Amino acid sequence: MTTFSYAIKMAIILFPLVALIFTIPYILYQYHKYGSVNSYRSLVIYSFLLYLLSAYFLVILPLPSIESVSQMTTPSYNLIPFQFISEILSLSSFSVSDFATYFPTLKNPVVYESIFNIFLTVPFGMYLHYYFEFSFKKTLFYSFCLTLFFELTQLSGLYFIYPRGYRVFDIDDLILNTLGGVFGYVLAFIPLKILPNRHEIDEESKIDGEKVSVLKRICTFVVDLFLFGLVIVCLLYLGHQYLTISKWLYLGLICIWSIFYFVILPTLLKGKTLGMQFFHLEFTSSKKITWYRLFSYYFWQLFFYGLIPLFSSFLGYILYTRNIISKPFYEYYEIIILALTLMIYLMLLLKRIFKMPTIFEKISHLSLQSTIKKN
Repeated sequence: MTTFSYAIKMAIILFPLVALIFTIPYILYQYHKYGSVNSYRSLVIYSFLLYLLSAYFLVILPLPSIESVSQMTTPSYNLIPFQFISEILSLSSFSVSDFATYFPTLKNPVVYESIFNIFLTVPFGMYLHYYFEFSFKKTLFYSFCLTLFFELTQLSGLYFIYPRGYRVFDIDDLILNTLGGVFGYVLAFIPLKILPNRHEIDEESKIDGEKVSVLKRICTFVVDLFLFGLVIVCLLYLGHQYLTISKWLYLGLICIWSIFYFVILPTLLKGKTLGMQFFHLEFTSSKKITWYRLFSYYFWQLFFYGLIPLFSSFLGYILYTRNIISKPFYEYYEIIILALTLMIYLMLLLKRIFKMPTIFEKISHLSLQSTIKKN
């Protein structure tokens, strides 16, 4: 029991890190496929992730020292099927006709280890049937694959970190774990009766996908910024390695690429950037969507989000370096500029949350809408 609690405790401790690595691709995929991140779906997926992490740690922990493993002389594998049955019969006084032998037999380590091997993969089979909607054959196959992965992990000495396997590759474990996945498939009728099924979750996600949430806007902005910046980095690298380009030419190329990516490309794609295309968003307007409206939309965003704070901070720096203002006054000035910048960002965020048009949307007569419903 100590080993079980230790493995689960380690899984819970490391789960936030694993979840953090998993979250970004998960959000991108959910917004691309459904247009939203459904909270119930996220609960199911992350609980499945926690289960897999716990099951893996139950298989490999506790980790012995390399020295102790190198001195092992016990067999590293068992290829005789159903050997656990003969061990139970030989190590206990079990008799089918004698009920008095049932309970003492359950105390036999071989018995509860066999029961544990079955229960280890029962949740796996339930998840595959309930959420992933796998058939019986696919559940059987993937349960076998998961079990084989666990057993090969043990046989290889944790992928050859150890000189040999510190646990036995047991064909009985392969059979019992696979059987557990099958039991899980059968028991999945319980969540299927009382919980929303995959089809209902997908429908709710698509309904939510018709909304343009703040998080979806942020994801779109990040993807566009990544694609935009990737070309900039390539230009800088190529210019540094193979060409001699002045900083003013670099600045000109960046301006040209900015206009192309955020103005010309959306005009050609009927009101969409590449990021918006990925997340099923498009510009909408009561008037015709033209290049100068797109330019106005992004210019005023750049003005409010970047140019105002940068110019204000740079002005304070110039005044300080020319001894027009003192150092204490300059420090207070920078704090005030930072506070005003945060206030501008907060106001724009609140307008997004309450679905109120921002000033650059009013000026350009452009706003974002989802294309999920159209698809």
